[in-house]
Amino acid sequence: MKQEKVQKFVFPVLLGVVIIALLQSGLIHKLFHIKVLQLPLPSSIAQAIAENIQKIIPNAIVTILPAISGLLLGALIGYSIALFVTAYPNLGYGSLFLMTIITSVPIVALAPLMNRWFPNPFFAKLAVVIVASSGAMAVNAFHGLSDLPKNVLDLMYANAASKRETFIKLRIPNSLPYVFTAFKIGITAAMLATIISEFFSTQTSGLGYMIKYTLKVGNQKQIGWAYIVSASIVSILFYSIICFFERRLLKWHISQKKK
Repeated sequence: MKQEKVQKFVFPVLLGVVIIALLQSGLIHKLFHIKVLQLPLPSSIAQAIAENIQKIIPNAIVTILPAISGLLLGALIGYSIALFVTAYPNLGYGSLFLMTIITSVPIVALAPLMNRWFPNPFFAKLAVVIVASSGAMAVNAFHGLSDLPKNVLDLMYANAASKRETFIKLRIPNSLPYVFTAFKIGITAAMLATIISEFFSTQTSGLGYMIKYTLKVGNQKQIGWAYIVSASIVSILFYSIICFFERRLLKWHISQKKK
């Protein structure tokens, strides 16, 4: 079991090291005819991060706050809709379908619209993230609440369990793994939605704005890539935090016992 865990960690890291080494050697640039100005070497990007870390951190905070806030609010809205659909399927399926339609709107089209609706850049980004993340939570939570083994439901009915008891003791615990899956999907969507929203925002801060601004300047391409890499690091960090809490809180679930 420990060996499998080590392999799951070592192989992705090893692949990443190989890709970075190929980029640093310039082999990928030559193979795909990419100029160093377009894609700087990893060493140049790392140097740009180190030299601009005092600017990157405040801009990262500007992006993280609406991303996390929007993700949590979107998760709350999505889970509430999933509860409603499960409790009242005849009335609720329409709301789930409507949620799917709303979340299918491209972020690139949604971001400038929200920036017009909300003069405050924070609330504009918050609205985009809520729309982007609530759909995944609604669909995943609904599956967790409704996809139950028939024998387990029969056992609850045989013991005269009420609808409320079935929800609290069976449906909600069964939905938790699906909830964490939605969070893992949602964190990347939240960061992406916030960064894209910052492309169209009047606010002159945030990772998205800095990526757009620095990539336009000829001698700051490596700084632009430093912000891109920083955004990726933030997403990976929060994804890892979600996985950590999933392992700690769902030790009882079979999905964690297999790991």
